[in-house]
Amino acid sequence: MPILNEEQIKVGYFHPLLGFPPIINLNTPEAANMVREVKEYKGQEQLCIACTQLPEVEYQESGYTKHERKLILAQWIDFLQTNKTAFKALHFNSRVPQALFDAACCQGELVELRFKFGAYSDLSALRNLKKIKFLDIGSGAGVQDILALGELKSLVVLRVENFKRIEDYSIFAKLCKLEQLTIAPTMYGRIPIKDLEFLRKMEDLLSLRIQSATIKRKYSLEELKCLCAALPSLQTARINNVLIV
Repeated sequence: MPILNEEQIKVGYFHPLLGFPPIINLNTPEAANMVREVKEYKGQEQLCIACTQLPEVEYQESGYTKHERKLILAQWIDFLQTNKTAFKALHFNSRVPQALFDAACCQGELVELRFKFGAYSDLSALRNLKKIKFLDIGSGAGVQDILALGELKSLVVLRVENFKRIEDYSIFAKLCKLEQLTIAPTMYGRIPIKDLEFLRKMEDLLSLRIQSATIKRKYSLEELKCLCAALPSLQTARINNVLIV
């Protein structure tokens, strides 16, 4: 039985118009689950953290000094590295540096993880997330390789954005439980993709979105339809703004 429901298949599990953070089974107001500082954390298993890009005291009375901003980031890194079973779902709503990315990946109980954007190039720490099912890596312009993603065998939803240094996505064929795959650029950008042959092995895929991609191997519309038709579970597929299924 699929894990995703009809709405999630249709519009995307991490669809931005659903509000941020779109954390499932959330019984408290969103505002109560979005924090800046560790001291605001109340023990929730699902949390949205915005601990960088904080307002500066020079421009806002309630802002933070440079020292305070550095301290807040350092405290979150330490907390995530020390309390390794605190969270089941984490969303980051501000710029994520590599150290914070790595610290988030210390959370071994995570089922859901979303990075809105950040300055990360190394994804290897993701290998720690043995239980992860829902993963969104936004604005990964610096990402060097995606080998770690191929080891996340529990993934159900994967969204990657602006991986402009990556062309070969064949490692995704190892994600045998994946139901939804989105490969996207940033707004007005484009991403390179060598080919789409890896999709032929993704038999559990229900939903596919590949946006604004320069695909090196040329496919006719008929070839794309044949490729998608070979995937027995696929319900919807959109490639470069063309609805294939």
